[in-house]
Amino acid sequence: FFDIVKTVIFLMSAWMMATIVEFMGLPALVGEITCGFILGPPLLDFVAFPEAMALLGSFGLIGLLLDSGINLDIAQLRETGSRAVALAFVGTILALGVGLGMGYASYTYYKDDDKSETTDWFRSSFAIGAAFAPSSFGVASQVLSKGEILNTPMGQVIVAASVTDDILGLILLSIMEVLVMADPSPINYIIPFLSSFGYLIVLGYLGIMYFPKWIEEHVLPRFPNKTSRDFVGFSLLFILLAFYMPLMYYSGASYLTGAFLAGLSFSQIKSVHGQYLESGPHLKLWLMRIFFSATIGFQVPVQYFTNGDVLNWGFMYGKLRSVLQSSVSVNCRASTEFVKSSLIMFLTPDS
Repeated sequence: FFDIVKTVIFLMSAWMMATIVEFMGLPALVGEITCGFILGPPLLDFVAFPEAMALLGSFGLIGLLLDSGINLDIAQLRETGSRAVALAFVGTILALGVGLGMGYASYTYYKDDDKSETTDWFRSSFAIGAAFAPSSFGVASQVLSKGEILNTPMGQVIVAASVTDDILGLILLSIMEVLVMADPSPINYIIPFLSSFGYLIVLGYLGIMYFPKWIEEHVLPRFPNKTSRDFVGFSLLFILLAFYMPLMYYSGASYLTGAFLAGLSFSQIKSVHGQYLESGPHLKLWLMRIFFSATIGFQVPVQYFTNGDVLNWGFMYGKLRSVLQSSVSVNCRASTEFVKSSLIMFLTPDS
């Protein structure tokens, strides 16, 4: 009984903290993460079964990538795709480069310090760059909406760039999994690139050009009742999700890429997309709340917050990355709309 009470208190506290920080003009995830490390293992260790709660939050991340795919505007992507892809690639490369540079700088600074572990600076530096390379699609879309430029061409460029950023981040995550291997071979580094880009190109093409037409013309018409069509459409979505995720995982790519591709395959099917907009966001909201408060919040290393060096390096890298990302957007459009979008990109936290 008391475990149930603790869980309810934790969930309600996460909701209350999110509401308070939103009222202050900050993203809700700030309050959710704060609630997580205060009530979770880092500080009070109040939450019952924290491992189970963190696992449940992982479904929120799957839902976020599924949401990114199913809400992708294909028509707008055809118009702004090249600009968005260029923005995402340049931003990712710059973030990764800055991470490597600052990692090497910190290694040089601390290499004579016997108390610091600097035996593998490249692996640590790559992890820094890979962690900050993606931009959170969920946060970016919310901030753009509040800035009233979500449905503008520049807003759609940023949304498409954020989605591409997240996909590139998943590829970097696959590379990180290779870097932590004891003795990786060259093929271990090549497989994540080939599988990730191969699946994105092949399955992405099928999901845009073939699957929607086949489902709408040959599958859904067999069910004249709307309720049956909605059930069949959603069933196919989750069947594809259940197929793509292990396929990606066992092929060396990130399973989250499978969630994105599954959503993308149904982004043009109006009945499924409309039904998802009615019910999906509410479930995703709470799963993402658990993700930020538990899966992320429980991992916050509070014990290092009193270390001035950690705070200084973290602040410098975070702000430098944000400035670089904003400067990249100069190439997209020079206008008042660009100024607003650059400010939004600067203020949008990384995923």
